[in-house]
Amino acid sequence: MRTSQELASALAERMKNAMNNRPAQEPVDRRGEIISGKRYRDERGRMVTVLRASQLRVSYRREGHTGVSETGRREFEIKFTEVKS
Repeated sequence: MRTSQELASALAERMKNAMNNRPAQEPVDRRGEIISGKRYRDERGRMVTVLRASQLRVSYRREGHTGVSETGRREFEIKFTEVKS
């Protein structure tokens, strides 16, 4: 039977090996991420500003309008294109 000291050192050794042998992480592409404050154009060319975005819904305000609109995230990604500044 192993002692707790032997178990601890074996576990530490396994952790070191796991960290050394892990695959390199690729940089995350965040270009498609919908973030509040970003500006988009709808399919007719009108500007909108994102107010809130969750996994399922996106709230935005159209330029020149005071009301807030909301649509599904999938529909938003299809109908709107990000404006590069």
